[in-house]
Amino acid sequence: MMKLSLLIFYKEYQTFLGELREKGMVHIHENTERSAEDTDLQAKLMLIKRAGEMITHMQSRNDVERIEKVKADDEHLLDYLESLYSRQEQIEQQLVGLEKDYAAYRPWGQFSRETIQKLEAAGWEFHFFSVPEQKYQEEWEAMYDAIIISEMMGQKYFVTVTPAGMKLELEADPYVFPLATLDELKKQIKGLREELVKIGEELDAISQDAIDRLKTYRLRITEVADKLKVEDAVQAFVDEKVIALEGWIPMEREAEMRSFLETRDVYFEFTRPTPEDDVPVQLKNNAYSRLFEPVTKMFALPQYKELDLTPFLAPFFMLFFGMCMGDGGYGLIIWLVCFILERKASPSIKGYLVLGQYLGIMTVVVGLLTGSFFGIALDSVEWSWLAGVKSLFLTEANYGKYLGGYNPMMIIAVAVGIIQILYGMCLSAARITKQFGFKYAVSTLGWVGAIILLGVLIGLPMLQVAIPEVLKYVLYVLLGLCALTIYFYNSPGKGIFTNFGSGLWGTYNMATGLLGDTLSYIRLFAIGLTGSILGGVFNTLAFQLTDGLPFVVKFIAVFLILIIGHSINFGLCMISSFVHPMRLTFVEFYKNAGFEGGGKQYEPFRKKVND
Repeated sequence: MMKLSLLIFYKEYQTFLGELREKGMVHIHENTERSAEDTDLQAKLMLIKRAGEMITHMQSRNDVERIEKVKADDEHLLDYLESLYSRQEQIEQQLVGLEKDYAAYRPWGQFSRETIQKLEAAGWEFHFFSVPEQKYQEEWEAMYDAIIISEMMGQKYFVTVTPAGMKLELEADPYVFPLATLDELKKQIKGLREELVKIGEELDAISQDAIDRLKTYRLRITEVADKLKVEDAVQAFVDEKVIALEGWIPMEREAEMRSFLETRDVYFEFTRPTPEDDVPVQLKNNAYSRLFEPVTKMFALPQYKELDLTPFLAPFFMLFFGMCMGDGGYGLIIWLVCFILERKASPSIKGYLVLGQYLGIMTVVVGLLTGSFFGIALDSVEWSWLAGVKSLFLTEANYGKYLGGYNPMMIIAVAVGIIQILYGMCLSAARITKQFGFKYAVSTLGWVGAIILLGVLIGLPMLQVAIPEVLKYVLYVLLGLCALTIYFYNSPGKGIFTNFGSGLWGTYNMATGLLGDTLSYIRLFAIGLTGSILGGVFNTLAFQLTDGLPFVVKFIAVFLILIIGHSINFGLCMISSFVHPMRLTFVEFYKNAGFEGGGKQYEPFRKKVND
């Protein structure tokens, strides 16, 4: 990014601002304090938020058989839609209360309030009670002419008929009826339900028109908000006749902007950003890595001075997804669906579908390596055409004897985790070198070397691989050099005791942190194994539960069990395959890579709606 400083004569400011917006290249430096105090701007931002929330609501509705226009102009569209949703919520709340009142009549059945009122006018009083069955006393029938109306859920509901003024002494709960009668409640509930259906039908019918108009309206309001932000960012000098403005522009567009500014009566200056500047971020990746930018943005953009970790996390994220999904059949479905949809998808979602194809292909690869296809364990089926490759699948039965009884996928998960952690530490060293110089990264690289050397010295003997004595001594010497950097050069420029103390503390943190981080990667194996097993369970259920049924009935039953079972398993696997790779990326990888985040997206001041 290049910093652009501008000075404009006040009479030409508005014209120049319009031209600058047409160019759409400059990210205007924001004055956050003034923007926060700008009530007009805050009102516009609230409108943008409301419009976005309403678009989300309306996108959940789709009635292709009936399409209507919204009966409101653009300025009142949002208020109109919000009033419909507000009325819906109001009706739903009213229905809860009315249905509760309606349920109060259930134990008493049908009766006429008018008849009771006539009897009361004749000198009789009616009282309604409820009491637990074990507390009901039969003498109440003789004393107060108690009549049991119904018995429900361990309660007796009864009514007493006594002369007016007679005092009742009952250990029972008096029952108070709603003010409305049963027929009145039925009528109110019916009317509200009809109104609720009518509102829902209207919202379904106008959904597409509302979405299109709301998106345009939101863009128009965003333009106004952007202009207000620019106005808050300007500074006036020389009796407010000279306007100063600062912004940011990508370095590759400097020449184009310079040519434009040279034809205008403005003073301009391009400078490189300083460490104190809050520089916006524009991610630049190749076609493959760009697919994973949404994953990066879900956590945070890197700061301008940081490395963009997107290209470094991309292959790991794809591998993690495939390991968690674990089933080649499921991967084939993901690839096929994304491939078909991507043919006709809009540019805004095409990238997500291409990413889905990559993830599907990786899942197919992992499924074929582990021998899992739609829950079928390929290494255990008696299919002659698989006889030559069954021994190659990465299963415990095939390779456990070489790995001390451990499943090879668990070993791979841990190994991949260690590789990513070390990779992250190397990236952290690169970041430190870029920011402060190589000497400050020596200790981090020392830890990388020490971990690798310890892995070789301890791991190879565990796998019964002999290390030549000469090589062993060389490794010990290298390990000693790494230890020197860790304990005596972790804080360049500070004393030997400070470095040694920091090294001891770093050793404790590394030992505990590295163990926890490494064990976190076992989830890749566990989740993939769980999905494969659950798929196999549904396969077994489908055929065992239907054994002995007529062919047609069995075919339908097997089909339904497989479709429903695998759909449930597929959904659970999809959730896990997104959540856990993101967790490993954002916690273990980002932590070891020293990622700070908090970058601000490059958003140039430009037109968003065509006139």
